[in-house]
Amino acid sequence: MAEEKFELAVIEKLTHEGWTYREDLSGKTEEVLYAHWREILNRNNRTKLEGKELSENEFRRLVEQVNQNKSPYAAQLLLAGAGGKGTLPLIRDDGSQLSIEIFYGDEVAGGHSEYEVVRQITFNHLTNTLGKNRRIDLLLLINGLPVAHVEEKDEHLQNQWGAFEQLHKYNNDGMYTGLMSFVQVQFILSQHSAHYLARPKNSESYNRDFVFGWRDDNGRDVTDTMEFIHQVMGIPALHRLVTVNMIPDASNDNLMVMRSYQIQATRAIMDRMRTMKNNHLIEKEGGYIWHTTGSGKTVTSFKVAQLLASMDDVKHVIFIVDRVDLVNQTAENFKNFAYVTFKDRIKVVNGNQLKRELKKKQAPSIFLITVQGLSDAVKRGWTDDQRLVILMDEAHRSASGDSVKRIKQALPNTTWFGFTGTPNFYSDEVNDVKTTREVSTHDVFGPRLHRYTIKDAIGDGNVLGFDVTYYETDIEHDASADLDEKQLEKEVYASHAFRQSVAADIVQHWQDNAAGPIEMGHRAPNQFQGMLAVSGKQAVADYYNIFKEIAPDLRVAMTYSRDESNGTGSSDSQENLKQAMRDYIKRYQTANFIEHDDPGRDYLNDITKRLARKKPYNRGNDDDRLDLVIVSDQLLTGFDSKYLNIIYLDKLLQEGLLIQAMSRTNRTIDKNAKPHGKVRFYRKGQVMEDHVREALVIYTKGGNDTQADAEKHPSLDDQQELFNDDILAPNQASQIQDLAPKIERLKEMAGDDFSQKPRGEKDQIEFAHLAADVNQKVQRLVQQGYAFGEAVTVFDGAGRTTDEKVTLSIASENDFSALQARLNDVNQILPDDKKLDLTNIKIALDKYASEIIDYDLLVDLLNQYMDDVVPKKRKAVEEHITPMDQDGQDEISEILDGIERGNYQKHFDVESLKVERTKIRSKNTELALYKWAADHNFNGNQIIEAYDLYQPGFKLNDTPELNAKLQEIEIQNDIGFFEIADFEEAIMKFFASLQ
Repeated sequence: MAEEKFELAVIEKLTHEGWTYREDLSGKTEEVLYAHWREILNRNNRTKLEGKELSENEFRRLVEQVNQNKSPYAAQLLLAGAGGKGTLPLIRDDGSQLSIEIFYGDEVAGGHSEYEVVRQITFNHLTNTLGKNRRIDLLLLINGLPVAHVEEKDEHLQNQWGAFEQLHKYNNDGMYTGLMSFVQVQFILSQHSAHYLARPKNSESYNRDFVFGWRDDNGRDVTDTMEFIHQVMGIPALHRLVTVNMIPDASNDNLMVMRSYQIQATRAIMDRMRTMKNNHLIEKEGGYIWHTTGSGKTVTSFKVAQLLASMDDVKHVIFIVDRVDLVNQTAENFKNFAYVTFKDRIKVVNGNQLKRELKKKQAPSIFLITVQGLSDAVKRGWTDDQRLVILMDEAHRSASGDSVKRIKQALPNTTWFGFTGTPNFYSDEVNDVKTTREVSTHDVFGPRLHRYTIKDAIGDGNVLGFDVTYYETDIEHDASADLDEKQLEKEVYASHAFRQSVAADIVQHWQDNAAGPIEMGHRAPNQFQGMLAVSGKQAVADYYNIFKEIAPDLRVAMTYSRDESNGTGSSDSQENLKQAMRDYIKRYQTANFIEHDDPGRDYLNDITKRLARKKPYNRGNDDDRLDLVIVSDQLLTGFDSKYLNIIYLDKLLQEGLLIQAMSRTNRTIDKNAKPHGKVRFYRKGQVMEDHVREALVIYTKGGNDTQADAEKHPSLDDQQELFNDDILAPNQASQIQDLAPKIERLKEMAGDDFSQKPRGEKDQIEFAHLAADVNQKVQRLVQQGYAFGEAVTVFDGAGRTTDEKVTLSIASENDFSALQARLNDVNQILPDDKKLDLTNIKIALDKYASEIIDYDLLVDLLNQYMDDVVPKKRKAVEEHITPMDQDGQDEISEILDGIERGNYQKHFDVESLKVERTKIRSKNTELALYKWAADHNFNGNQIIEAYDLYQPGFKLNDTPELNAKLQEIEIQNDIGFFEIADFEEAIMKFFASLQ
């Protein structure tokens, strides 16, 4: 389907979904948008304007205010306004003042709201480019404001990422200013692929990880574009998307759009409340949301809290957090997500403060409190019969025991909703079956309103799967089988020798676990951090002291909360924690937390910021790095850091608590660097292997709703699905076997040592895509601990080991670097629409250009060839430089030719070889410039003069001398008005390719 035909089909579908196609406004320049907006302002503000339409000066003043929008975040605040109505202040020509209404957030599909679609608008005045003919596909206008920008790509021409790059380019060009600053959402459409994203705040913030597909209410992917338009882009869905479903983030001056499952969960809670209201019924058990860890529950819960607080019959919302240290953190997040007018209505309280606040006459607010604080207030006799709503975070853990029963009795007109990543599935009320837990999530909160499992999140790329390993110490292995559990704990697991063995294993493999991906033979050290979770305070302190002794260079911290009761006496544990604080303060030169009012909280806050690399530890300063934190229970829930890639567990966990602990590791970052979250167990490996598989099956299949389900072990098919769905990393042997035919094909095209570039575009395209796939999968193997040349054991279909071993057919890091170099070489010569994003490899090639090969050895081999010009010695040089990129190989080849011709008589050293390579590179660059000029009918000397003015990384508008030179060339060559942009884009791209 041609793109124009597809675009017309999209427009036709939009008209069926409530939009009006304005053909009269389409195919015009951006000025038509301003004229149209002016007409709508006059119409919607007729009463305020008292029949006197906006003058030229008045409208200009409104446009000047709009031009102040510097980000989609600022535009969202204007759209939201106050009370659901966006306005702009205006001083009229006669000096009178009034507010001009520009948007009606609350009038969805009614009132003043108008919904229009226009196509093929041309922009002639973009600030960051000299191009004069930037034309976009579709704009969706609400009340004349372009709130959504749509780009389509026909699937037979280019995939949807071409549209993503086009949107990125428009941002670079400076398109989203003035009226276009109101664009909140961008859509990427092709026939069988549809995605959306919040417009990023600047061109540097475009990230494919924040481009979302859509799942329907049943959790199925919506890939048919027409169905996507119906569910997401129709009216009222689109109006709600750009208002209710947008989250302004003040901390980053950024705008977020909710994912489909967040929107559906929010809608489910609001529908439940509306049903109660319509039926004049208050139910205490409203329901619960099961969204797996890492899926953005904070955003969802805030949006729900804000919407509930805006309901007419709800007095206030109480948000319960289960730990003191999370209350302020949650409140800070909530305030960052709130509109300015709502921030003062978000309050952290204790029990007494809450009682006082609820007696005041004030706007509905969100009060944040711990479950213990609320329970204590009820114990002291407090009751309240106002219409309240309670939202409980980490509902699987907070809602247990008698405290919830007491609170429910004290607050009879309160409805409860829970949010959890790992609900408790233990009872089935319908069949009156009780299982091992006394209280299930369903018992406390009522029906499950929405589900988004870890399987869903991994499939969407929102979180990672797990690479799980089990290590048995010699001490555990040699323990007597006659020991009961109590003896085993005392004589083995609590022994100093056992803990020393665990610590030694961590230290031995630390560099491999903490290092980044292989990039041209290099793995940057200490790119990631780890967590060690152990049983009790005494174990935390013991491990901490062991690491201080055996690995003083490893940066280790320890923490536990004051309410963790296991371990030794409180005085001993407090002194241990104080000493750890002193060590931490000395190492990092921080404030003296010990003297603070709440030293434990301030110390923990600093640790979590350091682990997550948040301000002020986000500057890439290695002195700020913390390698390993040792905990008992603290941080195993409610803490996220994409830089935490491994958790070591010396404790027994199961079901929800196990998933929570493992999920500390599965936040996404570059998948070459972190393909899975790593989990390593140190006690009862066989038991924990069963626990892991059972827990993952429970939380991917939907939970145990009956006692029979709870007692049933996962089938082999269920277990295999964990590998098929990338929830568990496959074993190394199966990955090597999968890679074997792919590597063989690469060698057919590039030689056994990957030294040759494939010939012909067809082979080059195949090589680039296949090599990129192999690169990623080899990186995954290395991150799992595979060493090049290692033979690993093959498993049979039932998971049992065999006598067979396999080895990756890339034998060394040198060979792998050669493959990466050829991949980069081939990608450079592909057409632009076929190129892959190889930014990391390209950076590594540049960064490690002199380290990819042994430079001293290269000098020695060249000198040997100079002494004895024979083919064998030339071949030795050529084999040695295989990992270099093509330009580097060409430079050395030219030197070899020069040696054969007798041009070099004096032996090289490292410095003189670099000087000679620089001369050759300059000469080759000059030849390339002359060739490009000849191919495009320009004067070669002028193109060289322009190149001398080029500054890598700077835009044309930021280099006035180059800009002036190109204008001189354009005038002399009579380049047409509409061709200027193409010329400038082409020459800047060519100059960049020579760097």
